[in-house]
Amino acid sequence: MTSRLRRHCSNPFLANRPWQPAIAQWIEHPAAVPLAILALTVFYLVTLVKGQNWSGDFSLYILHAQSLVEGRHYLDTGYLLNPVSKFVGPYGYPPVFPFLLAPVYAFFGLDLEALKWVGILSFGLSLWLAAKIFEIRLGRRFVFFLVLVVGLNPYIWGFTNLIRADFTFMVFCYLSLFLMLLFLAGDQGKLQTPGRQITAGLLIGLSMYLAYGAREIGIVLPLTLLTYDIVCRRRISLLSIVALGIFALFAWLQSLWFSASFIPEYFEENLKHLTDQQSSPAKLNHLSFVDLDPRNILDRIIGYRWALQGFWPPSSSAFINTLNGLLFNLFSLLAIGGYILALLRRITVVEIFLAGYIAVLLLFGAPPTMRYLIPIFPFFLYYGFLFCQEMIFPLLPRLKYLLAGGYALLLAIISVPVMTTMEYPQLERGVTHPDAQAMFRFIREETAPEDTIVFIKPRIMALMTGRNSATWPSRRYSTPELMNHFFDAVRADYYVDMNLAAWMLPLTDSERPSNCFRSVFKNDYFVVYRYGKRFCPELE
Repeated sequence: MTSRLRRHCSNPFLANRPWQPAIAQWIEHPAAVPLAILALTVFYLVTLVKGQNWSGDFSLYILHAQSLVEGRHYLDTGYLLNPVSKFVGPYGYPPVFPFLLAPVYAFFGLDLEALKWVGILSFGLSLWLAAKIFEIRLGRRFVFFLVLVVGLNPYIWGFTNLIRADFTFMVFCYLSLFLMLLFLAGDQGKLQTPGRQITAGLLIGLSMYLAYGAREIGIVLPLTLLTYDIVCRRRISLLSIVALGIFALFAWLQSLWFSASFIPEYFEENLKHLTDQQSSPAKLNHLSFVDLDPRNILDRIIGYRWALQGFWPPSSSAFINTLNGLLFNLFSLLAIGGYILALLRRITVVEIFLAGYIAVLLLFGAPPTMRYLIPIFPFFLYYGFLFCQEMIFPLLPRLKYLLAGGYALLLAIISVPVMTTMEYPQLERGVTHPDAQAMFRFIREETAPEDTIVFIKPRIMALMTGRNSATWPSRRYSTPELMNHFFDAVRADYYVDMNLAAWMLPLTDSERPSNCFRSVFKNDYFVVYRYGKRFCPELE
């Protein structure tokens, strides 16, 4: 008994805390958080689901990577941006994520599952960087629990099946914040010499650009750095001047690179003649979505509140759903309290970044979705845990084990059934569906390389077939005469019809846009029409 007690007291993780549960003492080990992140990353890799939905974003990222691998210009993708149609997507996406996809594409080709690895590895690395940021103020046990809550969230777990730049953005965004916290805190000591400030500025500037080069909302980062200098330090330091200069240089080079266009001149010129008072031109980039209407901003505030609650997945049990709703509302109050507490004690770049990111979301006119909240969801948890650590648990120290155990049980009750029974109809009826593959194969084998295909998902068509593709025009151009004018204007050769509702559904009815179209391929989900004046002699 005495020897066991001596061993117990000699253990640095157990000494002086005999009442603590052993698991809590293990969680405080420096290796606990990295091991948890590694386990989550492996779990994500082995639970990948095959397929890709019809969203289209993934296809343009891969098209850019394909262009890089094959030695073409980055924007030479075959996607023809249609200015007289509903917005499909910008002509080009920022280059950082496609640069990371390029080596995978070069080695594996168009292997959608292999290309998902980039996002999963990025997610694991972003979790580690988030932990490093949070450990500055938050105890290691809280960071460990936060990592598990984020990593075992069913929505984020499902999101890793999509080939998107969000997790890559998180890596470089968190890296920028970490470097800012590291170097700005040491500016009075380690960074006194100009050389060290310049080196730190180079690192921060490059990481800020890489975040911006993954997603344009990364513009918040240089604004964060500038705001911190002005508000907190009352001066703009050499470090910030260098960092902002490097960011501006790379952002300018990117814009210069994106000034090229591979859309034929006749395409836009001819489409101008179709524009009338009833048309709704496509928005050509994300800046077109900025909306300053106060009523719409209020609607987005409400929308994002409900989107945030979506990270607490619903249960089949009404009681669990009620408990979950109460927990979300309570935790929201804790998070607000933690944010205010952080502001009162010492403002850091993290608080400024979070405020800026939310402000951009509220000014961005796109519908509020959970996807846009993924990068700040860990911060929501961070501030809630920070309030508990600083204000509640010092008064009731053992309450943290009760709350942690209770929430872990609730998380298991809700998340495990969702993650084990989750269905993926959008992936199963996506681009890898047998009928979709048959349609793509027909286009590749039975059409000429120079043909242009009109399809509701032009970026996917360009990726899967190697043909130039444009989306169909606005419904206001759906009369037979206007459809003929549209196909003549863009010199299109084929039109592919499909029933895309929430996801691909059987095509029970499909009519020719005009007499100048002839069906050349058909299955349960797609019809391919050939366009030509020779099919309607009355117009010759």
